[in-house]
Amino acid sequence: MSTVSNMMKPFSYALAAIAVAVLVVHAQTPPPQGQPPAGAAQGAGRGGGRGPAMVSPQVNPDRTITFRFRAPNAKSVEVIGEIEGKPSYPMTKDESGVWSVTIGPLAPDVYNYQFRVDAVNDQGGVVAMDPQNQSVKLGFGGFPPASLVEIPGDGLQFYDAKPVPHGSVRFETYASKNIGGPRTVWVYTPPGYDKNNRKYPVFYLLHGSGNIDSSWILTGRANYIMDNLIAEGKAKPMILVMPYGYNTTGVGTGPVTPAVQVTAGTGQAASPFAKDLLEDLMPYVEKNYRTIPTADNRAIGGLSMGGGQTVAIGFSHPDLFHSIVVMSAGAQNADQTYPDFFKNPAVTNKKIKLLWMGVGKDDALVGASARALDATLTAKQITHTFIVGEGRHEWVVWRYHLRDVAPLLFR
Repeated sequence: MSTVSNMMKPFSYALAAIAVAVLVVHAQTPPPQGQPPAGAAQGAGRGGGRGPAMVSPQVNPDRTITFRFRAPNAKSVEVIGEIEGKPSYPMTKDESGVWSVTIGPLAPDVYNYQFRVDAVNDQGGVVAMDPQNQSVKLGFGGFPPASLVEIPGDGLQFYDAKPVPHGSVRFETYASKNIGGPRTVWVYTPPGYDKNNRKYPVFYLLHGSGNIDSSWILTGRANYIMDNLIAEGKAKPMILVMPYGYNTTGVGTGPVTPAVQVTAGTGQAASPFAKDLLEDLMPYVEKNYRTIPTADNRAIGGLSMGGGQTVAIGFSHPDLFHSIVVMSAGAQNADQTYPDFFKNPAVTNKKIKLLWMGVGKDDALVGASARALDATLTAKQITHTFIVGEGRHEWVVWRYHLRDVAPLLFR
């Protein structure tokens, strides 16, 4: 099975914030004695808590989901998140103070959701995770932590842990002179890496805004996606390097570097993040892992903010990365921002082995900029692939992007 070491430190601050948000809403009057709430499980409450245990989320045989949330004093509760494309699902309270709603049926996939309590006209209120659900998507800012629920399909899906050889996931800390402190990175090595002396190509895979360096593993399931593709012979064995995407020291490594703590580095080829990746992280990876340190065997890609960083770094350094993957991101007037990349299409096309772009057709956040970049590349005769698929700006899209693009790398 895949292994992860030194995981707990980055989670401590995020989980503390999660606990506070949940307690604001959840620590209310217990249900009436002798009156178990709907969906109650038999026996005492989990962890010695008050009242009977409650089942949420409950995935039903018809692929609907029943959500429950105990908040007797709340005036309204609704489910929000990346579910079925709707902004919210109002819940109904029973006599014991448990709110519930059943939605679906849904297509097999992994969805994230939250409870929004006492909002008025979709504004304000308290957003809380599901205290009954241990599956968590970490996040912050405009994309706060959420709960995860999986609708099973007919058999294991491409993002599930199948009975195949598994790679390993390592959590590393390295020194960054460009950020001015310690940084963290998650590294996936393919099955068999620790039992041979082979060298492997490397895919630098970047997360989006509101995510952290663990997101491609813990939410995106990148390790299982790669395990399955490699086992099926669809993708070449490769190393994935997933860094922290902000201009700060790593979460939980010590004091945040004051000079750059508020910036994300998106779209700037000379940002501290870009310089860290090129001058600090890449040398660390190539010293400590068995990589093939050539541009043909080096790819960069990312989603949303990470897609913008990919454009900035990849278009500015075509001699370092011959594969560029842009997920749910784009750029206006890219030919003016990166003139060297566009000035001689024949030279660029000879260098770049793969330039792949993907976006959901209902992505209102970046759909226009993605289409603008596609139009610029087309007008300037830069060879590329542009896929407009289902979905919005969400992980339901990005898992499929990784599944689709990984087999095209390093061929």
